[in-house]
Amino acid sequence: MSNGAKVESIKTGQIELKVAPPVLVAHRGYSGRYPECTLLAYEAAYQHGARYMELDLQLTADCVPMLHHDASLKRMAGIDLDIRDTKAKQMKAMHASYPSRFGNEFIDNRFTSFKRFCKWMAQNEDVTSFIEIKQDSIDRFGIPVFLDEVHKRILSTNTESQCVIISFNHEVIEYTRNISSMRTGWVLPAWTDECKERLENLRPDFLFCDAANLPRDVSDIWRGRWQWAVYNLDDVNSAIEMANRGIQFLETNQIGTLMSNDALANRIK
Repeated sequence: MSNGAKVESIKTGQIELKVAPPVLVAHRGYSGRYPECTLLAYEAAYQHGARYMELDLQLTADCVPMLHHDASLKRMAGIDLDIRDTKAKQMKAMHASYPSRFGNEFIDNRFTSFKRFCKWMAQNEDVTSFIEIKQDSIDRFGIPVFLDEVHKRILSTNTESQCVIISFNHEVIEYTRNISSMRTGWVLPAWTDECKERLENLRPDFLFCDAANLPRDVSDIWRGRWQWAVYNLDDVNSAIEMANRGIQFLETNQIGTLMSNDALANRIK
């Protein structure tokens, strides 16, 4: 899974990086320091050197894609509403401050529409975004409605080449291929023979996996046309250990911390 970069041994604490530095992906932006899935968090990630972003999408009641992980707005806005029952205009007026975590520090921060994010991405052509289509909104609106609204925003900003559509739902991958030329990524639901068989038929461009589910033995890691992406690795040693196992893309909530490390930072492109 080498990208052709010169491989050097770099010592960091007790762990030595023995392969080319991995690609660091900002999970929900710089979510360890700023309210997740808001433009503020992505701008901060970019400023710290990240060029690969991960974000979650849900649909509002009027079918507007918004950056948001949960079905409920409680965690991010402190208001017990379902995003799928809330119109976009109402949601945009709320504070996306994550009060239980940050208190009043980001009280003026707002939710980000996917259209606004795409416009920001278009202004930063070196950004690639992994866009997760959340099952909550699939259950309510269906895949065609959800993906068509997402694709519409991507086309209007000419950012198809910067977008990778990902999901736990394999049918999202199949539908994306039918309507676009965008790359895809499957988020592995479990490490089972059934999932392996589906993976070999699906053949996504990327395969995402929880770090806890990845086998310890490198020889047991499934290989194919896909590139591996593992989440979430928030300290330097864990990231280096995972890279040494041949995993090229690493998601982190602490993008600033990892990008500031000499062994991990040299992957802006």
